[in-house]
Amino acid sequence: MKFRVFTGRSRWVQMFLVLVLIAAFAGCKSEGYKPNMTGAMGELLVVMDDRWRNGPEGEAIQAVLRQPMEGLPQAEPIFNLSITPHRAFSGSMRTFRNLLITRIDDEVENEGVRFFSESNWAKGQALAQINARTPEKFLELLDKEELRLIGFFLRAERQRSLDYYKQYANAQLVNNVQSQWNMRMTIPTTFTSNKSTESFSWMSDETPTTSQGLFIYSFDYVGEGTLSREYLLNKRDSVLRANVPGPSQGSFMSTEHTIPITYKRLKVNEHDAVELRGLWKVIGDLMGGPFVLFAHHDKANNRVVVTDGYVYMPEKPAKRNLVWQVESLFYSVEFPNSGESANN
Repeated sequence: MKFRVFTGRSRWVQMFLVLVLIAAFAGCKSEGYKPNMTGAMGELLVVMDDRWRNGPEGEAIQAVLRQPMEGLPQAEPIFNLSITPHRAFSGSMRTFRNLLITRIDDEVENEGVRFFSESNWAKGQALAQINARTPEKFLELLDKEELRLIGFFLRAERQRSLDYYKQYANAQLVNNVQSQWNMRMTIPTTFTSNKSTESFSWMSDETPTTSQGLFIYSFDYVGEGTLSREYLLNKRDSVLRANVPGPSQGSFMSTEHTIPITYKRLKVNEHDAVELRGLWKVIGDLMGGPFVLFAHHDKANNRVVVTDGYVYMPEKPAKRNLVWQVESLFYSVEFPNSGESANN
């Protein structure tokens, strides 16, 4: 075997080619690289100059994004809002998890509200823009797009939670749910089974200060009234009274009917569903907290499957995120024999 002898010139050529390849590789890598998003769940950063922040425009944006979340025992804003002017918007601020950039300028070319589920600044970041030529147009756009704006950031938070839970799912509980209820649903590893019968499942995640619980039960679909507020609440109270005892003798979980309960129709992975949101209480005791319930219409099997989540945290009035986390699991529900596809 003969070894090839390189001249000094050829060695420099080789070194140059290696450096070019390294630089090219590094350039490709940095071009596609995005840092992780920053900020805690429920936090939202608005970029708005002081001129507008301290006027009706700033008041309007805060009124929309800081309005109280429905179905909580104590008032909590939908989002924890921070506002910064354009001149200070740099560095880590650009990677904020929920970001709303406003621009009010007579040089704006395309007025409107734009949504970006994936930005160029950070992985998983939700970015929205409101562009208007005049303050009047800004207020008009905000009023028109209020529900879409809130829904956009809420969906982003929900999807982040669900994506995380899918990575760390409790395989045994997922299999149990699929076997018992003939549906697919993500259950986090932190959840354990409290009770399981032919007609009722109860799982929860318990810590020294919080409790996040999940009930599953079903009943026949007998017509449109099956998904009415009254029917679902009567069924809920009946099922919980029979299956969820309280801490004292004769006590049991129920619904707090003196507080308004919201009712909304929606789609979950292509099947029809109803959302109820309100407060629960324990009859015969002082326990209580928020709940959120999804009644899923499984048309192929002519039934309604209920996923009913509750939160208990008596020490702090900070239950919003805990409700969001439980609620996100409901968006993973699929009925394999119904031909529905997952979109969440």
